[in-house]
Amino acid sequence: MNGFLSVILKEFMHLRRDRTTLVIALALPMLQMTIFGYAINFDVRHIQTAVADLDNSRESRQYLAELHAGQYIDYIANLSDPQAVAQMLKDGSARVGITIPKGFAKTMLQGGNPQVGVMIDGSDAQVSVRARFAFVNPPSTLPKGVPDARINVLFNPNSKTANFMIPGLIAVILQIVTVALTAFSIVREKEMGTLEQLMVTPVGRLALMLGKLVPYALLAMVELLAVMLLSNYLFGVISSGSLITLFVMSIPFVVASLALGLLISTVAQTQGQALQLTQLTLLPSILLSGYVSPRETMPGWLYMISTALPATHYMQITRGIMVRGAGFFDLLPQFFTLILIATVLVYASTARFKKSIA
Repeated sequence: MNGFLSVILKEFMHLRRDRTTLVIALALPMLQMTIFGYAINFDVRHIQTAVADLDNSRESRQYLAELHAGQYIDYIANLSDPQAVAQMLKDGSARVGITIPKGFAKTMLQGGNPQVGVMIDGSDAQVSVRARFAFVNPPSTLPKGVPDARINVLFNPNSKTANFMIPGLIAVILQIVTVALTAFSIVREKEMGTLEQLMVTPVGRLALMLGKLVPYALLAMVELLAVMLLSNYLFGVISSGSLITLFVMSIPFVVASLALGLLISTVAQTQGQALQLTQLTLLPSILLSGYVSPRETMPGWLYMISTALPATHYMQITRGIMVRGAGFFDLLPQFFTLILIATVLVYASTARFKKSIA
């Protein structure tokens, strides 16, 4: 019995001394509950919508205003060319495209039902369902005729779950693998006592960090290839766009994720702390990136936090290329954002490494 009590006392003393682990263990559930409680919301509203109002009449503007009043769609662009609207759906900058043809007002005032072209991005089933609902009950205060919305669901017309879940899952899997690969590297060196041996070599700290990244980056690219093959043969998900473009655009994401793992490794003192910090970054990357629920449902402050996550931009790339058939230039904003995030994380991990060995 005395030995049993001694073990309990010893563990309490260990927890008191290891305050970092204690703080993480207590703060992590509260932080996750707060963030995820706001983030997970399936009531999709304020869907980004591009418009080509070719009639530009009082009736067409009233129709658009009443659609917007339902709070399902928000107008982000008013264009003169329906092809430009379709391009915005392809590059992911809009989820819905509305084309109002010439003669809209004339047909309505004559008691007819003018047709309205509606294109919906089907790469996210939750968004497409809500977007279609916005046009089910047309505005009721318009004069005489009722607009006839001709809905065309693009990219995933059958709303097949695998077509939009698998590309997102690829981003999640790569995130988990890459962060975990490097999160324990420096901590393991510390615990094995080999970190000092590395520091006496003529290799600079930046070169040392990059040297740790390269082997894992190559491994991650092999992992990407394996996951792509499985998605094709097991689930029948075939990329609509170029696989070469996907692999090229995967490089900064892999580097950013590996650098995030290295940053965790420089902060953690033990492998247990590294594991906890890894969990702290992985769950937000999954739940805030748009994989579980659309980012449009998040409050503004949480939406801004999700913008800083590499998985958010890479998920737009995977879904853009694999589902919408987007090209390299369609996804340049996401690509350059990942390069910026990767650069910042590599610099931060290098700077933190200097402090951790001081």
